Amino acid sequence: MPQDATSLPSAARHQGYGLITLSALVITGMIGSGVFTTSGFALDSLGSPRAVLAAWAVAGVIATCGAVAFGALAMRMPESGGEYLYLSRAVHPFAGFLAGIVSLTAGFSGSVALAALACERYLGPLLPLPAWLPPHGIAAAVVLTCGLGHATASSLAVRANTLIVLLKITAIFTLIGFGYVALAGRSEATAVDITSSLSLGSFASTVMWISFSYAGFNQAVYVASEARQPQRTVPAALLIGTVLTTVIYLLLNDVFLRSADVATLAGRPEVAALAAAALGGQSFEGWMRLAIGMSTFSAVAGMMMAGPRVSASMARDGVFPQVFTGPHGISRAAMLQTALALILVYQASILDLLNYLGVTLSLFSAFAVTTLFLPTHRANREGRPPLKAMVLGAAGLYVLTTFGFVILMTLHEPRHLLGTLATIILGGLAWLLVRHRPPEC
Repeated sequence: MPQDATSLPSAARHQGYGLITLSALVITGMIGSGVFTTSGFALDSLGSPRAVLAAWAVAGVIATCGAVAFGALAMRMPESGGEYLYLSRAVHPFAGFLAGIVSLTAGFSGSVALAALACERYLGPLLPLPAWLPPHGIAAAVVLTCGLGHATASSLAVRANTLIVLLKITAIFTLIGFGYVALAGRSEATAVDITSSLSLGSFASTVMWISFSYAGFNQAVYVASEARQPQRTVPAALLIGTVLTTVIYLLLNDVFLRSADVATLAGRPEVAALAAAALGGQSFEGWMRLAIGMSTFSAVAGMMMAGPRVSASMARDGVFPQVFTGPHGISRAAMLQTALALILVYQASILDLLNYLGVTLSLFSAFAVTTLFLPTHRANREGRPPLKAMVLGAAGLYVLTTFGFVILMTLHEPRHLLGTLATIILGGLAWLLVRHRPPEC
């Protein structure tokens, strides 16, 4: 069975991941591909830069509430596994199994594929690519490099990831500063709304797209068993990482959306590169592409670090192949995630992945948070103090707004829910094959 972090020897807990590493993991999971690809589609949907910024702000508030709620879950159950762990313990093993399948396919493999495709989109024009390189060769190379790195040299990859995150944040704030300096000497007449198709349904759909960019706010809970003092460091890392990322997102999008006329940016996935070219010419665009390439690469690395822990946790509970247990279980899970991500790289577009990932990940995160309100939650039977009203309020707001936006989006565009339903159906069929498997104790 999964080992509770509090039962580990003190020396092992002391040597685990600290606040900086965990905060870096959260930021890595969030600042990946979404912020550099979503706003062009959002602008095309809403028609107004102000509406797009409002959507980013709303999604940021929802994510912050989610970070507070997941921090409470981590305090009560400081083990690795994320939504799988919380739902399987508090609701039913089948609920946890579905969440685990979603984490494996959408949460990590799908997110890795999207980040790798975005990395290729931005870095491709900077690289002297040979004519024989097949389509999506850069994206595939990014996935393989990060997957093999975490499968064969996990500790080195973790240290490298933290360094890359620090460099990435420095580069992003430099780019934001340059952008505001360039905008200060320009007229803002370019930020003119196009004919707007703004409606409650379109706004809800846009928030769901954008929510993918915030989906990594709970990244640290997937490695909670390997954290130092997880009941303190994991909640703090979730909140620090989410708030800092929200500020970065709003500043970046303000620069992007004021850089060029709306018609130039609308519907384009490489919105950041277009904004950079409008602000500082080809030289600034090149630096922007390089920074985004580094950002998306580190996002792939971060998800390759967190994702295999879900598969390993499921295997220890007996609802996933036992080959993913033992000393080499994490490495094998990393290779499985690499293989699934490569399939998605060649089978889905950026917009397809945004539609699928935003809805699916938001729904299952909200399902996990609802366990805080269950009287049968394991933590309530362990004599720990009740949750504070502020935490429950944040959790309730996260659940209500997430479900509300999903309902509005479904009413506006029902087909966006098809991928989520297909995942749930396939997960249910898979459960029939594994449910009688005894857990490994």
